Amino acid sequence: MQPANAVVFADAADYQDYVHRLAGTAPRCEVQVHGYALLPDAVWMLLTPADCAGLSLLMQTLARCASRRRGLGSGLWQGRYRSALLQPSSWLLSALCAVDLAPQLAGVTQDPAAWPWSSLAHHTGRQPSPWLREVPAYWDLGNTPYAREAAYAGLLGGDLALRNWPRLQRAVHSAAALGDAQYIEWAEQQLGRRLHARPRGRPRGAEPAA
Repeated sequence: MQPANAVVFADAADYQDYVHRLAGTAPRCEVQVHGYALLPDAVWMLLTPADCAGLSLLMQTLARCASRRRGLGSGLWQGRYRSALLQPSSWLLSALCAVDLAPQLAGVTQDPAAWPWSSLAHHTGRQPSPWLREVPAYWDLGNTPYAREAAYAGLLGGDLALRNWPRLQRAVHSAAALGDAQYIEWAEQQLGRRLHARPRGRPRGAEPAA
């Protein structure tokens, strides 16, 4: 997620420019884009990068372009982008649903299908975007495009995204990982740092700061 300090997208041209740059820049940075949602003051994306350098380059490029377009400088964004690692087998499809429904979950619109600045229309077959790359679990939803689109629409109509939205938000804001214990242990070994989301509130036994 890339949160902002101000309104990033003031009109349709701002949204269109960001989507155009995302579609063109991601392949050059070797980053697969599975889903996205542009909100007035934030961007949610589900990505698979070839490496950390490519991901950083993509996010920096998009942030600079949006800042220049709005003429607000580097202060447009709240510093570095925030991210979480997701175990592919158990979290990618759930996260994709959450990203596509982010405009509704964030209170921007009551009808996410009517919000034109997300990948929901692509995944439900209403407006295909050839530059998007499906997560493996999406392909498992059916043997034909129609079957997959219908099954995915059914998931959007359920409570999968709503149930997991708080956990996704906490993981992103904590730079944590979501998955089973074995996956998280493996990811921590690869990155050399803890990836457990910290519980809310101060630690037990801690004294309040003066």
